[in-house]
Amino acid sequence: MADESLFSFPSPPAPEASEWAGSPIGFSNTITRTKGRTAVHNKTVDATPGLLEKLLKSVHDRLDHIVGKEAIFQQDVMIHGIRVRASTNSRHLFDFWVDNWYGLEEWQKVTGQAPPPEPRVKVYAMLGVTDQQEAAYYSHDSSTIIFFNTSYYGQLKSWVLGAVGRILAAEYGIHSIHGACVEKGGKGVLYIAPTGTGKSTSSYGLMTYPNTRFHSDDWVYVRYTYATRDGRRVFVLNVEGTDGSRARGYQVYRWIELHSNDLRARLKAMTLDNRELEIVLGDLDLAKPIEAYAYISEKVFYLRTNLAENFPLAAFEILASKSENIPDVSAGFIEKHKSTLQNIYQDIQAVKNAGGSGSLPGKSEAELESICARLIAFDNARSMLDMSKVLPAARVYTNPMEPVKLAAVMLLKRNPEDPSVLRHLPLDAFMQDLLIGETPDKKREIAYNAYRAVDDQAERELINRIEKQANPVAGSTLYRMFAEANDVPDSLREEFELFRVMYYALRTYDLNTTLQKDHNVRGKREAVARTMALIARTLDEEPQGIHLTIENYGKYLD
Repeated sequence: MADESLFSFPSPPAPEASEWAGSPIGFSNTITRTKGRTAVHNKTVDATPGLLEKLLKSVHDRLDHIVGKEAIFQQDVMIHGIRVRASTNSRHLFDFWVDNWYGLEEWQKVTGQAPPPEPRVKVYAMLGVTDQQEAAYYSHDSSTIIFFNTSYYGQLKSWVLGAVGRILAAEYGIHSIHGACVEKGGKGVLYIAPTGTGKSTSSYGLMTYPNTRFHSDDWVYVRYTYATRDGRRVFVLNVEGTDGSRARGYQVYRWIELHSNDLRARLKAMTLDNRELEIVLGDLDLAKPIEAYAYISEKVFYLRTNLAENFPLAAFEILASKSENIPDVSAGFIEKHKSTLQNIYQDIQAVKNAGGSGSLPGKSEAELESICARLIAFDNARSMLDMSKVLPAARVYTNPMEPVKLAAVMLLKRNPEDPSVLRHLPLDAFMQDLLIGETPDKKREIAYNAYRAVDDQAERELINRIEKQANPVAGSTLYRMFAEANDVPDSLREEFELFRVMYYALRTYDLNTTLQKDHNVRGKREAVARTMALIARTLDEEPQGIHLTIENYGKYLD
């Protein structure tokens, strides 16, 4: 909503406080001093000799001086098969950490798989470190993340996902994507989008259709699989050719394309349920297409409370959940957003009257209006939401090893100047959209993913340089120049090799979520409903070569 003068947060109990209790709402409401990314953030620690050791010394010095009522919390969790250990003296960060992910025993109980014996990623989040400023650091070489003097969970979560993603891509060929996923009729649709373009709205909106299951809200793991001649689906971990050449992780797809005749090449592979196999290349049926399967990342979703505006069913569970940075609102905010708040209130009442889950007993309309206003006022207010309590459990993926077969990926954008509504993307256009990653406010965000554990500056400098040199008329598109460049950072090469494989495994579309500009559409709600209808039909039919504009999309729907 961005009306910062119309909402506020309670003051800290002490100037040095990093976290404190906010005005009551739901189960809890923690206010953090930092409510976004730290001003100092360094993902290239390994480039400075001795820096990691210096940072770890500050961590351990702080750990050695924890006394009295202060405590150190430590918990290992499983994130798509990778064991991650967090150590912190922030009660808030630990609380959200434990809720967010599968613990070791939970993982083994749900998946039937034993966790690895030791953590691959280590996270330190320390408050009260007097010799360090408020900052975040990442070492790729050691898979170590260090946070000083900040309690904002969103940045911690995103950096951990980025670090895990680098391991999964390099060692397993698994694609970690900042996106959302819903299944409809046995088909999964993957949304990749910058903030503010309708990713969450599209996910929850599609759940109003029958025969749908909720999968992911923020982060998805995708495995690209080959068919075997005996009818299984496997993804390849590493390969060794009869000529001695080798490849592993994201490199195996290109290797197999180039060595498809080396039928005796040895492969280590895994089935969709994580059983390891040793096979030869001749066991694969390469005449059949690669297929993509998506897996969930989180146990409980850390998501924006303004979800209640477009998905009122979630409001009941949000108001029973742990939250972060829900502000207080002024009468001026309520008055300015009266129409929106009335719509949310009416939807909540409709859900209650229809026998929906949850209740808000003893609340007057004015009190409910104020509660709803607090949920939508601050874009970065978050809640830990268990979707299996919002929707029937059978309509929610809860097993982190249960895959959904993907049929389509949609790159969402919100550009009112572009008449295009839905377009089937060829390879060069698909990759260019991801390389540029332009958000609604014209900021650049590679792959629409600010979470990536990479040297952002080096990647952006490369893309900016080749973007200036590209000449589509002469055939030198941005993606073709990128593919031919010799100085591509490893992080960028692995990411876009996996996107290349995605293109051949799925239908690729871009969807412009701006149907409010259609003069036949009456308001935001109808625009959202028509967008959902467009997504549903596209997923059902998987049209190839389609290009709809604001002028003709209605005919496709009708």
